[in-house]
Amino acid sequence: MKITILGSGTAVPSLERNSSGILIQNQGTNSLIDCGYGTLHQLLRLKITYLDIDRIYFTHNHPDHIYDLVPLLFAGRYPGAPREKVLEIVAGPGFRDFFDGLLKAYQGWLTPRTYAINVIEQDEEIREYDGLNVTTKKVNHLPISRGYRIIDQKGRVAAFSGDTDSCEAMVELGKNADLMVLECAMPDEQKIEGHLSPTPAARLAQKAQCKKLCLTHFYPPCDLAGFRDIVEREYTGELFFAEDLMEFQL
Repeated sequence: MKITILGSGTAVPSLERNSSGILIQNQGTNSLIDCGYGTLHQLLRLKITYLDIDRIYFTHNHPDHIYDLVPLLFAGRYPGAPREKVLEIVAGPGFRDFFDGLLKAYQGWLTPRTYAINVIEQDEEIREYDGLNVTTKKVNHLPISRGYRIIDQKGRVAAFSGDTDSCEAMVELGKNADLMVLECAMPDEQKIEGHLSPTPAARLAQKAQCKKLCLTHFYPPCDLAGFRDIVEREYTGELFFAEDLMEFQL
């Protein structure tokens, strides 16, 4: 299982950090965790197009996590290179109504003509997708927000929070994971409700005993040099600060 950070930023435009998006490649399939703006351009840098994405796991439906779904669907209608294979979308309960409203708002311009979209609402449960064992739990952000625990055929485990505040559900998703990707939106002194900052992120990861921790989703006030000292006081595993196109091979 290969994991690539496509976007390590937030809703604030940045030339260095695109909005939230992560690519998971496993046995010939390409899946996304979120699809914030900038995701499609980042995929092109990896020679992956809108035709190559098999599945998108959405953590929630805020614009910085979902915006590039619109151009992806619009591109799929391009007569010169139409999408043909099914696109699967996995998200929390309530997403189907949101998605139907999105298609209605664009008055048919996003509706597929040459392929099908399969929307799966996954609550707090375990399902299999192309050989990947996927557990979802509700995390502390929005009612629709879900974190993911993904296990590949070799037993390698990756966990993804999306946006969340501290919660036991995320600890469970990240338990003994080979890699846990947690958001860390702001410095401790500017912490926002519904989001993590360095100290609670470090404590969550330490409680989960994940082997590698990758922090991401950085707003401009974040000082990563200062964050390292703070996180390493609490977390004893291997620490990474996400950069766009950073790769992990599990």
